This record gives sequence, C-alpha cells and structure tokens, in this order.
Amino acid sequence: MAYEHIQLLRDGHVATLKLNRPDTRNAMSPAMGEEVQQAVEAVRTDADIRVLVVTGEGKSFSAGGDLGMLAADAGLSDAAPGMGGPPREFYKRFLSVATLPIPTLAAINGHAIGAGLCFALACDLRIAASDAKMGMTFTRLGIHPGMGATYLLPRLIGAARACDLLFTGRVIDAEEAELLGLLNEVVPREALPGAVEALTEQLATAAPVAVRMVKRALYRGLEHSLADALDLESTQQKATFQTEDAKEGIRAVLEKRTPVFRGR
Repeated sequence: MAYEHIQLLRDGHVATLKLNRPDTRNAMSPAMGEEVQQAVEAVRTDADIRVLVVTGEGKSFSAGGDLGMLAADAGLSDAAPGMGGPPREFYKRFLSVATLPIPTLAAINGHAIGAGLCFALACDLRIAASDAKMGMTFTRLGIHPGMGATYLLPRLIGAARACDLLFTGRVIDAEEAELLGLLNEVVPREALPGAVEALTEQLATAAPVAVRMVKRALYRGLEHSLADALDLESTQQKATFQTEDAKEGIRAVLEKRTPVFRGR
C-alpha cells in the first residue's frame, strides 16, 4: 500500500520501515504512527520476511514527538492536533514493532531523541552512525517519559544508568551509548548501510523457526509487562502535560531558549 509518512521497502527476506518526514527530522505524529502500525501488520502477515530494519530518511533517525503535537497537548496551541487520544494509544502504534516475532534492527542513521530513541529501543538490535546523538529529553520539556522509556531503558542498561539519562534528559553521543549498552555497534556514517546489510544477512540466513522461538524465549518472564508500563506512563504523561513546566519546556524549545522550570 502507499504511505505518506513512512516507506516500507523489501529486499528478499529483509523489510525496511523508514520514517519519512525528513523536513521535520522524522518527528512522530499520530498519522505516522497509524502507518507504522499498518506496516508492522503487513510485515507480520508476510511469512517470507525474516528481519525488519527500522531507520529514518535524511540525516535524522527521529527527533521524537512532533513539536506542534506536544504544544497542543500542553494547551499552548490549537494550530496542530495533539496525540489524537490517550497517550497510550499513540505509543501503541509505534511500539507495535516490539510485538513482531522476527528479529528487528534499528539502523540509527542520525539523532534519536525522546520518543524517537524509544522507537529504536523497542527493536531487538541497534547499529548507529558514529555522529548520531541520543537522549531521553522528556524532563527537559517538563513532561514524564512516554513511549515505553521507563520500561525499555532500565532493561537494557540497568536502573542506575537509566536514572541518569531519564532524570537529567542529557544527550549522549554514539560512543557513550555503546559503552552504556544501548547500541550493539557503532560505525562511521558511510559504513552504516554495509554494517546493516552484513547483520541482516546473518539474521535472515539463520533458521527462521528457531530464531522466532529464541526471540520468544528471550523476552519471556520479565516481572512486568510493557502493557503495564504503558498504562502508568500514559497516565503520568497526560498529567504532566497540564503543568506549567510542560508549557515552559515546550515554549522554550519553540523560542530556542533555555527553559526555566518552577516545579508546578
């Protein structure tokens, strides 16, 4: 099918889902989320696809939630629609990638910020260009993390390191992200396509039934489900959108200045 905000490409047993709003640094919107969910279902029902690659068009992976959408949800603007319902439904569309039974690989071709980084963390594996930057910048906007951040991040890097990134909202480079355990591999930007191709070839040529079963076993038995975490995040992110700090954080980004948070 034709998509407006993403591309879904196919090469043998490998499918590539590419976020395709380069003019907004692939900012995530409800319309994009609907297309991501549709593409994921198309991949799910195609038995010949053994690997899904997720990446971004242009120089960014994803800048996170669309700024106009966030401004609308914080009551700062009615020029653009908000998330189009409870935050949980917005998360669900993008995080449908985490429900696929096949291996998924995020090819982080540029900055992955906030919800954009969460989208990459929802994949099984991650390779990044060496000049990519990453950050869980939610608190810098005065809002609670969403998109599975509080579930995905500590399971990858541990609670203490997750506290650092989630509390401070600081942006890190690919080298530090690899050291923390966020990334499987970092390569020069020009080498990223080749590195992705090499890994997907290994994944696609492994026994597909066994790989699916291994993936199921690896993720089984975690003490809390992603659904539980999304319920809590949805409630708390919705609450923080009503605060003055959220308005200040988003307004400061729009005005290209440092926010001054007042704790209310």
